[in-house]
Amino acid sequence: MAPALALAVVLVLAAAATAQTVTRSSGAVSATFTFDYHQSSVGTPYSHLRLTISRSGRALYSAPVNDRWCGTMCWPNQPGTLAVADVEGNGQPDVLLNLYTGGAHCCSVTEVYRPTAAHGYTRLTHIWGDPDYRLERLTPGGPYRFVTGDDRYAYEFAAYAFTGLPLEILKLSGARFVNVTRSYPKLVERDASGDWKYYRENRRSGTGLGFLGAWAADEYTLGRGAAATHTIAALERAGQLRSSTPGYWSGGAKFIARLDAFLRKTGYSR
Repeated sequence: MAPALALAVVLVLAAAATAQTVTRSSGAVSATFTFDYHQSSVGTPYSHLRLTISRSGRALYSAPVNDRWCGTMCWPNQPGTLAVADVEGNGQPDVLLNLYTGGAHCCSVTEVYRPTAAHGYTRLTHIWGDPDYRLERLTPGGPYRFVTGDDRYAYEFAAYAFTGLPLEILKLSGARFVNVTRSYPKLVERDASGDWKYYRENRRSGTGLGFLGAWAADEYTLGRGAAATHTIAALERAGQLRSSTPGYWSGGAKFIARLDAFLRKTGYSR
């Protein structure tokens, strides 16, 4: 390639990269996330991801983003790629960097930067899988909770488009996420009702079992596992556990056996 042409190519590629900056703050804590966006990229469209965290104007953390799940090729998970909030309820704002590994399905990742006694920050990474999450106060003025779906159920009983994910609600406690779903029965009830509705709408076409599996998990969370088991057995006797892809996702009695085993494996039943 001629030098002039090579230089022109470099200039075009450089012009195609757009520098982006996202800044969020809470109290004295401010976080800035910068990256380059390459609109014409045939690979990852993002590069040079960097996070800086400051308190009272003093930078306490600044480093390139290098996540365990996507390395240096992460995508900003937009909208809402960056948040600053006291998610632990200890009076100290945390920084949440939301990333995406790329691809049609999977995976949403959150890096939580927690303040340390040494006036720095420590990173905690959580992978959500397909469903992502919502950060919400589920009671007025209450603590923040991470509202998501149990990604272990994705593809287990049906294609993703016909799969319900049992409601999962987590809190951040210390250096780990803790499942507190049982503390919010009304929300679980609502989720179960939605999955039951979708099962009924899709059972004639044989695409409802993914929703029925999620409904059963929610029912176990609500302490109604025995009743759910009886209901599913009655559906099987009535021939209403049909699968449109029996060679891959079984219906009927085989579905019941697989569901029972999966509920035990995932801790919904004992």
